[in-house]
Amino acid sequence: MGIRHSILNRVRIAFLFILGIAVAIIVRISDLQFVEKDRWEKAGIANRVKIRRVDATRGNILADDGSLLATSIPFYKLAFDPMVASDSVFLKGVDSLSYQLSRYFKEKSKSQYDSLLRTARKKKRRYLVLSHKQIKHQDKKYIERWPIFREGRHKGGVIFDKVEKRFKPFDDLGRRTIGFIRKDDKAKFTGRGLEFSFNQDLAGTDGEALFQRVSGNQWKPLDNGAQIRAKNGFDIQTTLNMEFEEHAHQVLKDALIKHDANFGTVLLMEVHTGEIKAIVNLGQNKEGNYVEDFNYAIQGVMEPGSTFKGASMLAVLEESDINIKDSVNTGEGKYQFYDECIMTDAHQYGFGMLSVEEVIEKSSNIGISKLVFKNFRENPERFFKYLDRYNLTSTIGFQMEGEGKPNISRPGDPSWSGCSLPWISIGYEVEVSPLQVLTFYNAVANEGKMITPYIVKKILQGNEVIKEYDSNVIRKSIASERSIKALQGMLKKVVDSGTARKINKADFSIAGKTGTTQKLKGGRYTKNYFTSFVGYFPADKPRYSMIVAIDEPKGNAKYGGDVCAPVFLEIAEVVYNRTTERDIHYVNNENEAAFPYIKAGNYNDLLLLSDAFDIQQVSENTSPWVRTRVKGDTIAWVDTKIRRGTMPDVRGMTLRDAMYLIESEGAQVTVNGTGRVVTQSITPGGRINSKTQVYLKLQ
Repeated sequence: MGIRHSILNRVRIAFLFILGIAVAIIVRISDLQFVEKDRWEKAGIANRVKIRRVDATRGNILADDGSLLATSIPFYKLAFDPMVASDSVFLKGVDSLSYQLSRYFKEKSKSQYDSLLRTARKKKRRYLVLSHKQIKHQDKKYIERWPIFREGRHKGGVIFDKVEKRFKPFDDLGRRTIGFIRKDDKAKFTGRGLEFSFNQDLAGTDGEALFQRVSGNQWKPLDNGAQIRAKNGFDIQTTLNMEFEEHAHQVLKDALIKHDANFGTVLLMEVHTGEIKAIVNLGQNKEGNYVEDFNYAIQGVMEPGSTFKGASMLAVLEESDINIKDSVNTGEGKYQFYDECIMTDAHQYGFGMLSVEEVIEKSSNIGISKLVFKNFRENPERFFKYLDRYNLTSTIGFQMEGEGKPNISRPGDPSWSGCSLPWISIGYEVEVSPLQVLTFYNAVANEGKMITPYIVKKILQGNEVIKEYDSNVIRKSIASERSIKALQGMLKKVVDSGTARKINKADFSIAGKTGTTQKLKGGRYTKNYFTSFVGYFPADKPRYSMIVAIDEPKGNAKYGGDVCAPVFLEIAEVVYNRTTERDIHYVNNENEAAFPYIKAGNYNDLLLLSDAFDIQQVSENTSPWVRTRVKGDTIAWVDTKIRRGTMPDVRGMTLRDAMYLIESEGAQVTVNGTGRVVTQSITPGGRINSKTQVYLKLQ
């Protein structure tokens, strides 16, 4: 009895326990079904249907002539709602649609697509991604004509999810200047360059639309009209000339390869307007290729070296009544200011006695540091007042984000010492960006008027100008007319007979200053150099200013005059010749009038002509293309060098011959006048291609 009673009690307890659980479940179900019904229905809807952001179409970035530098190109992702089409439409078209999908995307066979579509419809799926490949707009139009899809979204179920990608038509040209933008899920932006700096104008205003979550964690747009339409971004028009940009890019790249340098930059601007016409930044990557990896011109700050001497000399001229013909004793190339402060010159045995203007021409460290030390040692803060005036101690407020901030020790700073003033005077113990150095020299070229460089000139909505930018005047004059004229003369002599005399061979005059800085590594100055050349042209009537900087050139050439000045010249020649119309008189000989008009052309044609008129002739070269040189009563044939990708010298040729040579390189020709060519818009040897426009004047 005892055992039986015990078993019955256990059964009763288990039953009561199970009954309690069942009652609890029933109570909870009732609670969910009736009491909390509205709460959970709302949660389910919120989880399945949601208002999501719809990105606005980003504005374009344009060159100075309206060419596209960056634009948004629409692409599409193909999706499908298998439940939209009627049974008759679906069954009639599914076989052909499967064939088209297989043939176009090549991701699945026809039978696999057929099975995928039928299964999705059977399972009542409302959103099926058919391919993750991006479809171009013209392909979208083609796909819209496929079976079932041709019924449209509301009757056929085809869905094209729009995705926009940023496209740069000029590829790597100005890539770092154009920059990039990234936006996270919270609509926060990060980036660089114009894309980031002018994002507020380019981005537009995002819209909103209703989306439904479907299988695979995909969001399907619900086209029920419940949306806020996106407002497209504005376009921005820059000051960049892409012809100059392309040429500067190639010239700098060639120089970097030649010298196996770390990086280089070129910055070209108009003297009177401050418009940036070209900006190139190339650095060497791990593979040894040169790419636009950092904006060295705007963001990079380096010890400028001797290019800083122009500012030091201007301060001396302003502070004293010194005459440029006065003498400065630079000795035998070594001078000691204090026990630990020894200044040396690049010339092994020194320059000896120099005039003040020769100090800049020869780029004497001792000469400029002695002049600055003599005039400012009692009150070095006065020297810095001049540097403040020249805007070399602060940023200039450039339009693009990330402008490098100058770094320079001042009297009273912990890093200031007795050596600071001499060293700063020659461009050491100071860091500035190429942009800031160029702004100073541009003011010298601009008769002392300092203006802010700028790179964006218009904000556009279609053809409507929303906002227009112009250069701001930082200072009406940074120095007296006397001092500016004196410095201009010194800078011209740098090219005529000084440290940049190797480029004194252009058809126009150049003024500028070379710079070569020993780099500081591990607290010690090394034999690694940062080289530069900054100047303007033409020197007598400046139109453009430019700075070229190249870091750590390898090999024998390691000075600014050898490394950077030739780059400056090659770029300047193209810029000058494509923006200046000149009259070129090629042959000038006392016997010229006695000869028929034979100056240049095809050798065989000119030979026949000379024979017909019984003209004496000698041949120095018998290449297909020649020009004439008059020697007494005889014509000498001289080779005209024709090189692929470069502009030939067509002056003196007939229009037929000139057009043949130029158009053989793919360039376009515009002609003014009749007769033979007397002027050409591009200097012989300049680079030309299919995008080049050549202007010829005939007479």
